[in-house]
Amino acid sequence: MSGGNNPPPGGGGGNRTVFRPSPLAGMRQGQGAAPPPPPAAPPSPSGFDRPPTFGASPPPPPPPIPAAQPQSYQEPPPAGFTAAQSGGMPGAATSRLTDDDIPVPSRPLDSRSPLVQEAGPVLALAASVRSGRARIAMPAFHREASQAIAAYDKAIAPLYPEEMRMRARYALCATVDDIAQNLPGIGQDGAEWARRSLVVMFFRENIGGDRFWQIVDELLQRPAQNAELIELFAACLAAGFEGRFRVMPDGRARLQQIMQSLYGALEHPRGQSTLEVAPHWKGAEAPLEKIGLLNKVLLAAAAALAGLLIIYIILRLLLMSAGSDPWDSVRKLTPDEPMRLSRVGATPPPVDDSAQASRLKKFLEPEIRQKLVVVEEDANTVRVRTTVGQLFESASDQLESGREALFRRIGRAVEEEPGEVTIEGHADSDQISNLTWPDNTALSKARAQTVANIIGNELSNPGRITVKGYGDSRAIASNDTAEGKSKNRRVEIVVPRRK
Repeated sequence: MSGGNNPPPGGGGGNRTVFRPSPLAGMRQGQGAAPPPPPAAPPSPSGFDRPPTFGASPPPPPPPIPAAQPQSYQEPPPAGFTAAQSGGMPGAATSRLTDDDIPVPSRPLDSRSPLVQEAGPVLALAASVRSGRARIAMPAFHREASQAIAAYDKAIAPLYPEEMRMRARYALCATVDDIAQNLPGIGQDGAEWARRSLVVMFFRENIGGDRFWQIVDELLQRPAQNAELIELFAACLAAGFEGRFRVMPDGRARLQQIMQSLYGALEHPRGQSTLEVAPHWKGAEAPLEKIGLLNKVLLAAAAALAGLLIIYIILRLLLMSAGSDPWDSVRKLTPDEPMRLSRVGATPPPVDDSAQASRLKKFLEPEIRQKLVVVEEDANTVRVRTTVGQLFESASDQLESGREALFRRIGRAVEEEPGEVTIEGHADSDQISNLTWPDNTALSKARAQTVANIIGNELSNPGRITVKGYGDSRAIASNDTAEGKSKNRRVEIVVPRRK
């Protein structure tokens, strides 16, 4: 059909306008077979042949873009494309980086989706050119992409109906066109590509990628029937297709929403690979060793001991909680003050300090002035008694910080005195009851042992030391007041008095 008198075929100079239906016009959800291919047309004056028809015979690859502007390939553009040799001749090929190459997608033995699997080379080529990892002249890129799409249709032809194949081809063509026309630094090659885009070659349409989004909406309406196409369109978006969202202010966010919608429409089990990451992950099969009779006996004995220990702890806690009242009754039988005979007679003369007491008082004079210790003696012993109420941490045998130096001084003082060294621990009437210290007597002896360890380091013969704990049985003051209790909490270092 023309707008005037048509010149005869082969004539010289008339322009003809030919109208043909678009192959994409029949791509509707649920529609049957696609419309028949348009009739053959003679080559265009520009030398751009008709795109391959996809029928029963194998589709031939589309011809390459003619080198309309050879000078544009003489210098590499900023995006990293190398110049096409001899003005975009057919010999131009992809130049991929050697150190950081894009491997050809491997093909597993059992592919869950040939529609997506066969599109791998096309998408890998487009993504590598978009990222700059593959350097290729625009005419060569056009030729390789068109050949790869034709080979793709040939590979899936026996497996899928025509309508499904047309949608898949359109997705790949639109993706390659969108990436190619938005590469930086392509100059006049971009205009040439727009005039000879893959969508124009294969589908005779020049609406670009707008139909891409229409197909996405149709696929999402019936995700179960279009699972493979949804996966393919998601792969195209991942490879770099952006369409009209490329220039929108919120284009990135909207693309992300569409990607999430496509991914959410797929079944999650399909996202799991059918190949094992480590084929030899299984270890050697070894029979479980049986437990011998001796091991069984030991396990039973250990369980019995654990049970007895638990019973002991429970009974001990019950006994300590119930035995405080009887202990208080027994303690009241003896007075707090030491018992003395009441005699009427002459007052005995005062006893002069022995040489031992004098030496100890002289050595410990700084501590005596600070009211840390006192030195006392009777007819048989000389003792150094502490007067600091808080020597140890509460309910513990650990000394307070800084108290160790006091007992080191006392140890050096008694080193010069011969005979046995007795270390006595005393406590107040506040009873203690726990698993560590069942009563005050045990706690006072543990505290005396702590002091003995310190003094023993200062003696040339630590074997002279004897440790005793008296609890609150030898009080020197009333336990009814805080001051009296402070005096009763003490440690005494006793040496025999020499006659």
